[in-house]
Amino acid sequence: MRSPRRLQGADPPPLDVEGLRAYPPGWRVVAATLFAVSRASLPAMLVAILVERNPPVTPPVLFRSVVLFALFPGIGAWLVERALAARVAIGDGRLALSRLGLRMEATASAIVRVVPWRVPLPGPGFSLVLMDGRRVRQGLGARDPLPLLEALAERAGVDAARVAAAHPTTLYAHAKAGAGPWRWHHLAGKFVLFALAPTAVLFNAHQHIAYGGLFGEYYLVGPAAYFRTFAIHWATVIIQLVLYASVWRGLGEGVALGAAWIAPSRAARVRRAVELSCRALYYGGVPVLLGLRFAPW
Repeated sequence: MRSPRRLQGADPPPLDVEGLRAYPPGWRVVAATLFAVSRASLPAMLVAILVERNPPVTPPVLFRSVVLFALFPGIGAWLVERALAARVAIGDGRLALSRLGLRMEATASAIVRVVPWRVPLPGPGFSLVLMDGRRVRQGLGARDPLPLLEALAERAGVDAARVAAAHPTTLYAHAKAGAGPWRWHHLAGKFVLFALAPTAVLFNAHQHIAYGGLFGEYYLVGPAAYFRTFAIHWATVIIQLVLYASVWRGLGEGVALGAAWIAPSRAARVRRAVELSCRALYYGGVPVLLGLRFAPW
């Protein structure tokens, strides 16, 4: 995109904004679609498992479905985001934005409106509207847009940014960012390690039913087949836990976003309640569901 105005002079120091992206309209649609497909496919697959009893969803079918409908779109959305990673500097009454193949500068006085995205896909963000009524093609997305909006208001004097900072989707994103990011070890503990407990129960039941004892397959077929069967059970349970967690996460995010629109002042409080509820329903619900599977009725 060509800059609204080319300014002279050195840029102020760049802001440290986590996950800042500069989205052209078309690429934002692409990233949002890929992200939505990858997330929506997870509860949809769980419904398919529960409904399609005959024939049952076998592990190979489940693995392929997750790769095709969740993993590949998720990787695609991630690649788009990585390609559109941007840096922004605000100061001296101007804004300077740069990313791969883009250099944009604008004076603060040229920005008359800041329009937050009503639907935070592929993440929260906002668009800038200039004095002549044109909307800047590059929409700015970030994990938490609030610090960027505050910098626009305080460092560049963009009064419209103060209004956008109080917008429901901005408050929703800020409350979500306050809950902390998920790191790989969090996901490994939540899904991979936690899956060992239900896997042990299900694998033990399978071995007794199919081979007459816990080590029946080991002695009858050999250790390779035995551990391969355990690995398949483990991987299947991990995927099923991801599908199960996606249901509560989707409902929780809907509640948090709705609360930000209905009662913006309570967005942070509702976010804390959502996070605690998702943990309780996940870690408490799995043992209950496992018990119901072996119930005598």
